[in-house]
Amino acid sequence: MNRRILNLAIPNVISNITVPFVGIVDIALVGRMGSSAFIGGVVFGSMVFTLIYTGLAFLRMGTTGLTAQAYGASDYKDAANSLLRAMFFGLIAAFILIALQIPVKNLLILNLDGSTEALSYAADYFNVRIWAAPATLAVFVFMGWFIGMQNSKIPMIITLVISLSNIILSSIFVIVFDMKIEGVALGTVLSQYIGLIISLIFFFWKYKRVITLFQRKAIFIVDKLKRFFSVSRDIFIRSLLLTGSFFLFNAVSAGLGDDYLALNSVMLQFLWIFAWVTDGFAYAGGTLAGRYIGAKDRPSLIDAVKKSVVFGFLLALAFTLVYIFASRGILYLLTDSQSVILLAEEYYFWLWIIPVISFLAFLYDGIYVGATATSTMRNIMLVSVLVIYVPALFIFKYYWGNQGMWLAIIFLLATRGVGLGLFLKKSVYNKVI
Repeated sequence: MNRRILNLAIPNVISNITVPFVGIVDIALVGRMGSSAFIGGVVFGSMVFTLIYTGLAFLRMGTTGLTAQAYGASDYKDAANSLLRAMFFGLIAAFILIALQIPVKNLLILNLDGSTEALSYAADYFNVRIWAAPATLAVFVFMGWFIGMQNSKIPMIITLVISLSNIILSSIFVIVFDMKIEGVALGTVLSQYIGLIISLIFFFWKYKRVITLFQRKAIFIVDKLKRFFSVSRDIFIRSLLLTGSFFLFNAVSAGLGDDYLALNSVMLQFLWIFAWVTDGFAYAGGTLAGRYIGAKDRPSLIDAVKKSVVFGFLLALAFTLVYIFASRGILYLLTDSQSVILLAEEYYFWLWIIPVISFLAFLYDGIYVGATATSTMRNIMLVSVLVIYVPALFIFKYYWGNQGMWLAIIFLLATRGVGLGLFLKKSVYNKVI
């Protein structure tokens, strides 16, 4: 079992760890443009797309769970049509986003409580990056489907290509052509279309026979649609709440000034690095969970989950040690703003405890998605965000300022992990009796 987990997890970790580095490079590129407002602009712009795409993450996550269970049950026709169904609705969502880009920008950016300069840069970023929507969502679907088919090497290659292309192109546009915020966004757009081309190449090379199993009518089979939309709805609510939590965190940070917004944005990069690496094991555990549920193999299901948790804990300890000894060095790579660096001296403690506090939340998310136990995941997110995090954010900010805001983040991460753990037997294990 350990070997199976590692065979799935290691390619995911390699690919996932490149994703936050794209954000880090973006922050580093604009962090040297002479004003904290540039960082704020990229942060706001990126957070808007993170909010949108995390809300649509069911196209990847739901496809993984449904495909893994079909694979485990040896129902390859259902696995093939899971790809077709998700791709159909993903492209519809992409074209709706493009058609509604002006009201979306006005709602999610221009009404935020930030400096006029930062919001103007965020709008510039949005105007360019929105055109990546069709490629981004199509890649979501392909990635989820490949992982559900127990193949994590192809998603690793796709993600590496996208991330490296993004870093190289954004750097060229900013450094060579002096394109500022628009250059960062254009690099992202082009890299997404490169990723889509690579996805199609791999699909036709390795899974060409799957095309013969496609059934256009299968997109609209009532039972399949109900299951797809049930899982999608739950993941959508969960993802929107999670991303909305950090969007709110940045929005509240903006009220403290550009320096605090820049500080919190840089510190969140540490969380994203750990989250993306941990997600490698979460995807592995979730993929195996879906497979064993489809195969009706309860002992292997329990074993896969327990061993995934052990790997997650060891990873958390390793990151804690790295952050204790290297957080200052990493910070200096992200920004040369002396005001931000001086502010950070009082906040390193939060970076040190985040891995151990948060690993269960990230790991169990993957397990629940693979098991399609999405209603429980949704309910725990509702409680964690609306009942605990949002009140804590404003109450703690009132009494302890920015330190209190980071305490609220810790509350959010901890309650999600504990809540998902409490319902693991009922919601996941009992899917196989």
